[in-house]
Amino acid sequence: MVITVNDVRLHYEQEGQGTDLILIHGLGMSLRDWDGCTPDLAKHHRVLRVDVRGFGESDKPPGPYSPQLFAGDLAGLVRACQVTRAHVAGISMGGVIAQRFALDFPELVRSLTLISTSSEVSAQARTAWEELAAGVEQRGFAAAAGMADRLHAANFTKAHPKRVQNRQRLTAANDPRAFAAAARAVSAFNWTADLKGIQAPALILQGLEDVLTPPGGAVKMNRLLPHSRLLMIPDCGHFVPDEKPEVFTHTLLAFLAGIDF
Repeated sequence: MVITVNDVRLHYEQEGQGTDLILIHGLGMSLRDWDGCTPDLAKHHRVLRVDVRGFGESDKPPGPYSPQLFAGDLAGLVRACQVTRAHVAGISMGGVIAQRFALDFPELVRSLTLISTSSEVSAQARTAWEELAAGVEQRGFAAAAGMADRLHAANFTKAHPKRVQNRQRLTAANDPRAFAAAARAVSAFNWTADLKGIQAPALILQGLEDVLTPPGGAVKMNRLLPHSRLLMIPDCGHFVPDEKPEVFTHTLLAFLAGIDF
């Protein structure tokens, strides 16, 4: 399905029954990355997945993009789909968007699940994101060739080389300008101090072998979010739902059931 929000056509899918659950993908990904877990989640929730502007089958306008812009897009979609209050889950860039959404539109958030993400970007990381964005603009996705390898823990990469290769192929299929605009959007933000104002229950999922978003950021978020719990997952990298699908699905469903009870 497609809807126009903020002058941008957003592609989305909605399925299942129960309380509303929104899933937000990461940089270079799309709503298809939730395909593996959506059937189980949709048995208990009405699941709304969206291709963030710049990705998947949504429009890819020129930048600049920002977390606030992404969050505004999501709010427009949520209201158009007649969702009044939802559980919101986001991975990586999607977790950045989910935090901003909870800060800007708290009335729409029933709970918050943050996966492989952080509430701020260090100066060193900001430089790396800027270099990645510039490289993709200038040389295409050859500049991001090693990104897929860094998504997963070393053991997973060794055991599933074809899945890592497929991730590289999917990343390279993105629009370079939109990818760069989104990379810049998540290269410079810091709302760590604002997290204490989020009153929604929060679940933080973090792979202990995540080199893209190290565990320290998850610990910091857990300390500041007033109603949060943190699960550190051993032998797991950045892409938690792909590496540990059962852990991800069962933990998320249990967390949401405790809120909906």
